[in-house]
Amino acid sequence: MDGECMNLAVIGMQFGDEGKGKIVDYLAENFDVVARFSGGSNAGHTVIYNGEKIKFHILPSGVLRGKIAIMGNGMAINPKKLVEEINMIENHGINPKVFISSKAHVVTEIHEDLDSELDKLIKIGTTRQGIGPAYYEKYRRTGIRIADLFNMDVLEKKLEMMMKLNDKFIERKEISTIAMGLREYGKKIKEMVGETEVIINNLMNSGKNILFEGSQGTFLDVDFGTYPYVTSSNTTVGGIVTGLGVPPKKIDKVMGIAKAYTTRVGEGPFPTEVDGDEGDKLREKGGEYGATTGRARRVGYLDLPMLRYATMINGIEEIAITKVDVLQGYPMIKAGIKYKCSKKEYTYPPSNIHKCEVEYVEMDGWNDINDENLKKYIKLIEKETGARVTLVSYGPKREDTVKL
Repeated sequence: MDGECMNLAVIGMQFGDEGKGKIVDYLAENFDVVARFSGGSNAGHTVIYNGEKIKFHILPSGVLRGKIAIMGNGMAINPKKLVEEINMIENHGINPKVFISSKAHVVTEIHEDLDSELDKLIKIGTTRQGIGPAYYEKYRRTGIRIADLFNMDVLEKKLEMMMKLNDKFIERKEISTIAMGLREYGKKIKEMVGETEVIINNLMNSGKNILFEGSQGTFLDVDFGTYPYVTSSNTTVGGIVTGLGVPPKKIDKVMGIAKAYTTRVGEGPFPTEVDGDEGDKLREKGGEYGATTGRARRVGYLDLPMLRYATMINGIEEIAITKVDVLQGYPMIKAGIKYKCSKKEYTYPPSNIHKCEVEYVEMDGWNDINDENLKKYIKLIEKETGARVTLVSYGPKREDTVKL
């Protein structure tokens, strides 16, 4: 990709937490702009910067490279947490260049309370960051948008309506206090707010390279994921079009990110999950705890039917495999190759995935990044997905990356 003028999408191929933040940080050197198109503070990207772990939840992680950061209309943004994250970046000596869509929706403490109460009922295992309720308000056309932060009358009216519509689930809050708090955070980001769909298209038309940074993963997509155990937005490549106002033909290439194994946070089906001592060992070795919630992630073997599906619906041409170092030293590695559900075999995840059993292939493990057995594992992934593995990550630092 060096030297090419192109716009690249980086999409998670599993249940999120694939290491997109590290890969985006690695790739961003060759791009002018990094743009997010969905989700909000329910995302968690961890990047090593000057030897220190930095956890992103809202800002595109490419700001560490000094790139222009665009937060699209498809996002659900908590202004308080956004300002906190901007302050954190500035404390590291970085002055982020951020453009925020005036059309992005706002997450408030009402949404957070509602998320917490609703999750007690439906038990999906959300991050309780208020993202789902914010998207719910968006689609019933009662939501607050970033532009509303600068009009106190509109802001109070919308907050009052939101409170009335949800008073069966949460306790009454003082609307004027919430509105004033939001207005203060709005003042701090006002100069960053604009029509980002115009900004990003102008940047592309002027020859700037765009890196589209996905959040979560394909199987948390509200349409294509393991519904209802999903997030509330489109995390697949189509979300770029609606979440940033970018024409499909402007997306030149899609790179998928997948761990060398599989993890999942929260409830929902997980066909290749590993429990017991084996699962505990993998979890501890991989440091599999959520960047947003700190919850222990569920862990399991690589699921090739999932990677096939993610490759198909996202149009993935290249794959970055992360955390191959975590499996280093295992004498034998297993990978799910197909599903068996109700006496039928599937090479893609069916809708009744929770009723399926997995058929595995076994391979010899590897001892280092140059081991022939690792190369065979990569060849297996390429064969089963039809995409080419072009990056392999074997640690959290930028330099712990091999380009193939």
